[in-house]
Amino acid sequence: MKKLLLILLVGPCIIKAQSDHFKASLILGPSFSWMSSDDKNITTESNQLGFKLHLESEYIFLQKFSVTGGLGLSFVQGGKLGYAQGGNLWSETALDIPKGDSLPNGVILGYTVKYLEIPIGFKMTTGAYGRYRFFAQLPEFFLGLRLGARGDIAGQGVSTSDENIKHQVQFLSIGWGLGGGTIYRLRDDLDLMIGVRYQQSITDVTDDSGKYFDGKSQNSKDKINSIDFRIGVVF
Repeated sequence: MKKLLLILLVGPCIIKAQSDHFKASLILGPSFSWMSSDDKNITTESNQLGFKLHLESEYIFLQKFSVTGGLGLSFVQGGKLGYAQGGNLWSETALDIPKGDSLPNGVILGYTVKYLEIPIGFKMTTGAYGRYRFFAQLPEFFLGLRLGARGDIAGQGVSTSDENIKHQVQFLSIGWGLGGGTIYRLRDDLDLMIGVRYQQSITDVTDDSGKYFDGKSQNSKDKINSIDFRIGVVF
């Protein structure tokens, strides 16, 4: 983890030194994430306040158009889902509670996931308006590699937190996003960027090995959605 953080901090200088067609950004900021499901019996209950840190490289192939890529860390992503029917919902986890294989109806399961993100996208930037320029980044696609996952459970007669649920969360997540913002020229070789981005996973982020009380498999498609507020420096 320390080596990865070092790469994110010194990476912009290395990328910028390669060519005038490249720009590099160090971007961070808070994110608000929540989970959603395609199963009408599973409801979104609450969101998570997280944090993201990204190194973004940008290759300018036309004056106002570029391709972006990068590497980042996303902390405290996920949310809480409510299940109308209970059962052995986290069957791949040895829970630190009695009767963990028979969670009650109406139970709420919370997911807190940490990802290594690898995004790639397309960016359009306007001309200068004084010191300001504006940009739109769309579409953007990303791979998320699960670095860790913790969970909590709240229901009638059952409560636990900080369970290791890495086997309940898929290792690989694929998603898309879009964003925009403004770039302010500080000096000839340094800009300040402020923006906002929406992200959503395309693939199912949860493991579907669980079973309900009626014997049916828990095979819903659950997604993580997030709104990221971003501030960074552009070299």
